[in-house]
Amino acid sequence: MINNKIIKVSLIIITILIVFSLMALLFFYILRGRQNHVAVFLNNGMVYFGKLSTFPRLKLVNPVYFQIDQNGNPSLQKFNDAFWQPKGVIYLNKNSVAFIAPLKNTSPVINFINQQSFPPAFWGQPQAQPQPQQPLPSQQPPVQSQIPSQPQIIQENIVE
Repeated sequence: MINNKIIKVSLIIITILIVFSLMALLFFYILRGRQNHVAVFLNNGMVYFGKLSTFPRLKLVNPVYFQIDQNGNPSLQKFNDAFWQPKGVIYLNKNSVAFIAPLKNTSPVINFINQQSFPPAFWGQPQAQPQPQQPLPSQQPPVQSQIPSQPQIIQENIVE
Protein backbone atom coordinates (compact mmCIF):
# COMPACT_ATOMS: atom_id res chain seq x y z
CA MET A 1 0.00 0.00 0.00
CA ILE A 2 2.77 2.45 0.90
CA ASN A 3 4.70 1.50 -2.22
CA ASN A 4 1.67 2.30 -4.41
CA LYS A 5 1.34 5.77 -2.80
CA ILE A 6 5.04 6.46 -3.29
CA ILE A 7 4.87 5.37 -6.93
CA LYS A 8 1.76 7.51 -7.58
CA VAL A 9 3.31 10.60 -5.93
CA SER A 10 6.58 10.05 -7.81
CA LEU A 11 4.71 9.74 -11.12
CA ILE A 12 2.73 12.90 -10.41
CA ILE A 13 5.90 14.84 -9.55
CA ILE A 14 7.72 13.54 -12.62
CA THR A 15 4.72 14.41 -14.82
CA ILE A 16 4.56 17.93 -13.38
CA LEU A 17 8.31 18.41 -13.95
CA ILE A 18 8.04 17.20 -17.54
CA VAL A 19 5.07 19.49 -18.25
CA PHE A 20 6.85 22.53 -16.75
CA SER A 21 10.04 21.72 -18.67
CA LEU A 22 8.12 21.47 -21.95
CA MET A 23 6.30 24.73 -21.22
CA ALA A 24 9.60 26.49 -20.44
CA LEU A 25 11.19 25.19 -23.64
CA LEU A 26 8.17 26.26 -25.66
CA PHE A 27 8.19 29.68 -24.02
CA PHE A 28 11.89 30.25 -24.81
CA TYR A 29 11.41 28.93 -28.33
CA ILE A 30 8.55 31.39 -28.92
CA LEU A 31 10.56 34.27 -27.46
CA ARG A 32 13.55 33.40 -29.58
CA GLY A 33 11.42 33.34 -32.72
CA ARG A 34 9.96 36.75 -31.88
CA GLN A 35 13.25 38.60 -31.75
CA ASN A 36 12.90 42.09 -33.07
CA HIS A 37 15.41 43.85 -35.24
CA VAL A 38 17.42 46.54 -33.50
CA ALA A 39 20.11 49.11 -34.21
CA VAL A 40 23.08 48.79 -31.86
CA PHE A 41 25.20 51.92 -31.50
CA LEU A 42 28.67 51.24 -30.13
CA ASN A 43 30.94 53.63 -28.25
CA ASN A 44 33.39 53.68 -31.19
CA GLY A 45 30.74 55.09 -33.56
CA MET A 46 29.93 51.84 -35.38
CA VAL A 47 26.27 50.99 -35.96
CA TYR A 48 25.10 47.40 -36.38
CA PHE A 49 21.61 46.13 -37.24
CA GLY A 50 20.21 42.66 -36.64
CA LYS A 51 18.18 40.44 -34.34
CA LEU A 52 19.24 40.90 -30.73
CA SER A 53 19.59 38.02 -28.30
CA THR A 54 20.48 38.66 -24.67
CA PHE A 55 20.71 35.15 -23.22
CA PRO A 56 23.24 33.80 -22.37
CA ARG A 57 25.31 36.59 -23.99
CA LEU A 58 24.50 39.80 -25.82
CA LYS A 59 24.65 38.98 -29.53
CA LEU A 60 23.34 40.08 -32.91
CA VAL A 61 22.16 37.44 -35.35
CA ASN A 62 22.46 38.13 -39.12
CA PRO A 63 24.15 41.48 -38.47
CA VAL A 64 24.43 44.30 -40.98
CA TYR A 65 26.65 47.33 -40.53
CA PHE A 66 26.45 50.90 -41.76
CA GLN A 67 29.38 52.47 -43.56
CA ILE A 68 30.18 55.51 -45.67
CA ASP A 69 32.49 55.11 -48.68
CA GLN A 70 35.23 57.52 -49.78
CA ASN A 71 32.75 59.58 -51.83
CA GLY A 72 30.47 60.05 -48.82
CA ASN A 73 27.81 57.61 -50.03
CA PRO A 74 26.17 55.58 -47.25
CA SER A 75 25.67 51.85 -47.61
CA LEU A 76 24.77 48.76 -45.62
CA GLN A 77 26.92 45.65 -45.72
CA LYS A 78 26.08 42.18 -44.47
CA PHE A 79 28.60 41.15 -41.83
CA ASN A 80 28.85 37.62 -43.30
CA ASP A 81 29.99 39.14 -46.62
CA ALA A 82 33.16 40.60 -45.11
CA PHE A 83 36.36 39.38 -46.77
CA TRP A 84 37.38 37.30 -43.70
CA GLN A 85 34.06 35.36 -43.96
CA PRO A 86 32.72 35.52 -40.39
CA LYS A 87 29.74 33.50 -39.22
CA GLY A 88 26.39 35.28 -38.98
CA VAL A 89 26.71 36.27 -35.30
CA ILE A 90 28.37 39.15 -33.46
CA TYR A 91 28.93 38.76 -29.73
CA LEU A 92 28.82 42.21 -28.15
CA ASN A 93 30.61 43.52 -25.10
CA LYS A 94 27.95 45.21 -22.96
CA ASN A 95 30.45 47.91 -21.94
CA SER A 96 30.97 48.88 -25.61
CA VAL A 97 27.27 49.44 -26.34
CA ALA A 98 26.21 53.11 -26.21
CA PHE A 99 22.52 52.31 -26.77
CA ILE A 100 20.12 49.96 -28.53
CA ALA A 101 17.15 51.16 -30.59
CA PRO A 102 14.38 48.86 -31.83
CA LEU A 103 13.47 49.14 -35.52
CA LYS A 104 9.95 49.34 -36.88
CA ASN A 105 8.79 46.39 -38.95
CA THR A 106 8.53 48.76 -41.93
CA SER A 107 12.21 49.77 -41.75
CA PRO A 108 14.07 49.47 -45.07
CA VAL A 109 17.00 48.03 -43.08
CA ILE A 110 14.86 45.00 -42.20
CA ASN A 111 13.95 44.70 -45.88
CA PHE A 112 17.67 44.71 -46.73
CA ILE A 113 18.44 42.08 -44.10
CA ASN A 114 15.68 39.81 -45.38
CA GLN A 115 15.89 40.44 -49.14
CA GLN A 116 19.02 42.53 -49.79
CA SER A 117 17.08 45.27 -51.55
CA PHE A 118 16.08 48.84 -50.80
CA PRO A 119 13.20 50.96 -52.01
CA PRO A 120 14.37 53.56 -54.58
CA ALA A 121 14.38 56.46 -52.11
CA PHE A 122 16.15 54.65 -49.27
CA TRP A 123 19.05 57.08 -48.89
CA GLY A 124 17.06 60.17 -49.80
CA GLN A 125 17.62 59.66 -53.50
CA PRO A 126 14.73 60.95 -55.58
CA GLN A 127 12.42 58.31 -56.91
CA ALA A 128 12.17 57.99 -60.64
CA GLN A 129 9.17 59.98 -61.79
CA PRO A 130 7.00 58.32 -64.40
CA GLN A 131 7.61 59.94 -67.75
CA PRO A 132 4.53 61.05 -69.71
CA GLN A 133 4.00 58.87 -72.70
CA GLN A 134 4.93 60.52 -75.97
CA PRO A 135 2.44 59.94 -78.76
CA LEU A 136 3.66 57.82 -81.60
CA PRO A 137 4.84 59.77 -84.71
CA SER A 138 1.71 58.75 -86.55
CA GLN A 139 -0.43 60.19 -83.72
CA GLN A 140 1.34 63.55 -83.43
CA PRO A 141 -0.39 66.59 -84.89
CA PRO A 142 1.52 68.34 -87.67
CA VAL A 143 3.93 70.94 -86.35
CA GLN A 144 3.23 74.43 -87.63
CA SER A 145 6.30 76.42 -88.29
CA GLN A 146 6.57 79.55 -86.22
CA ILE A 147 9.42 80.92 -88.25
CA PRO A 148 8.16 83.62 -90.62
CA SER A 149 8.96 83.11 -94.27
CA GLN A 150 10.41 86.62 -94.46
CA PRO A 151 12.18 88.41 -91.66
CA GLN A 152 10.14 91.12 -90.03
CA ILE A 153 11.77 94.36 -89.04
CA ILE A 154 10.47 95.84 -85.87
CA GLN A 155 10.96 99.52 -85.37
CA GLU A 156 10.61 101.07 -82.01
CA ASN A 157 10.14 104.67 -81.29
CA ILE A 158 12.55 105.63 -78.63
CA VAL A 159 11.60 108.72 -76.70
CA GLU A 160 14.32 110.58 -74.91
